[in-house]
Amino acid sequence: MIFGPSSTATLACLLLVLGQTPDARAQVNVEPYRQKVAQQGSGVAVRASMASYAGNTRGVIFGSAGLVGIHGAKNFAFLTLSGDYTRLNGEVSVAKWFGHLRHDYQLRDWLAWEEYGQIESDRFRRIRLRELVGTGPRFGLVRGDVFELYYGASYMYEHTKLDTAATGGRGQGGAHRFSNYISALLHAHERVTLSSVTYYQPRFDRVSDYILLSVNGADFTITSRLHSRVDAVARFDSITPPDVKRADLELKSALELTF
Repeated sequence: MIFGPSSTATLACLLLVLGQTPDARAQVNVEPYRQKVAQQGSGVAVRASMASYAGNTRGVIFGSAGLVGIHGAKNFAFLTLSGDYTRLNGEVSVAKWFGHLRHDYQLRDWLAWEEYGQIESDRFRRIRLRELVGTGPRFGLVRGDVFELYYGASYMYEHTKLDTAATGGRGQGGAHRFSNYISALLHAHERVTLSSVTYYQPRFDRVSDYILLSVNGADFTITSRLHSRVDAVARFDSITPPDVKRADLELKSALELTF
């Protein structure tokens, strides 16, 4: 995916439009987007996808997503919003929706400081509303032309509201978590990029309550504006409501159009 230049006014308008559009996991795999936002540039991407699910979500779901990114000499920021739709009993309904906003400030070549916020809803995991904010450092462990490796650690506060207050679930209210991720990017070919990010997010006060998430993808360049992606997502929640499975698997293929 290649981002082209855009004016500040255009970017602001796009942010406004996307911000009023009602997916996700605990976090997102942003590494491919970091590479595709040109230095001191900005850009927009839209995605159409089809996903097959096993676990709490079963069946085939169609979805769409939008992303706006901007990259300066010291700053990198992006906003992504998406929604998944499914047809049940002859009616189209939103199964889940998601928004994620992130900003990085480059302190050194190998060190950046991140701030992020996220909001999501997922009826299959009984999440009526989940909000979180976090901040912490990001370290560049390996930064080569072919392979890159990063580690990030942050304090994260989340507030979750469930559809049910079933005993044994994460329940209502807030939680303070230690969010860790390891991220890798491999430029396997001039038209193929492989990426992987794995998050481990235990509670500070109860480490037995944790979220483990792995997002692995392959990006294939078709043209300068059209890309194809395949993503595999695995999620494990150590504590869930009794009627919600702890593990979720997802395979998703998508086409991305950028401008």
